[in-house]
Amino acid sequence: MLNLNTQKINLKSLKITASQVLASEDASGVSSSTDVAETGIKAKLLTVTGYVQFKNNDHLSQLFELAEATKDGARTIYRISNHTASALGIKQVRFSSKIEAAEQEQTRQWRISFSLAEYRSVPQKVEERQPEQAANVQGDKEVSGDPEFSYANIEQSLEEKFSLLRST
Repeated sequence: MLNLNTQKINLKSLKITASQVLASEDASGVSSSTDVAETGIKAKLLTVTGYVQFKNNDHLSQLFELAEATKDGARTIYRISNHTASALGIKQVRFSSKIEAAEQEQTRQWRISFSLAEYRSVPQKVEERQPEQAANVQGDKEVSGDPEFSYANIEQSLEEKFSLLRST
């Protein structure tokens, strides 16, 4: 069973596959290190497949209309009702990537496939609630609580520390 808003999506042999990209970038530079920089948790993606019989061509038209629908210049966001979506905490989706209808002449039906991307994911909501943290600025006087410390004069600071050590 799959509903978008209150509209039932009529597909035979409905299958939904969930996936999620755990984004990261290589942080090893030119070394053979395996370090990675985590770049966030991306929205979940639901890949939907199923069949529509040729005699129910209105179901196919309805599905393409839902996929093409826009509001204020952006693709329409739908509330989703489905067991997989509920289990993953997905409440809102929008059509993503492509929708495809391939004729299956022997069985007189279309094989339908499309993707629904999560809208306003839980990690996104958590990130939005976090207060913005100020980035350290080079030359900032308030590093490590030492008002005398500055990135610009670290060499001078080291020389002063060494001279203090030498004099004792």
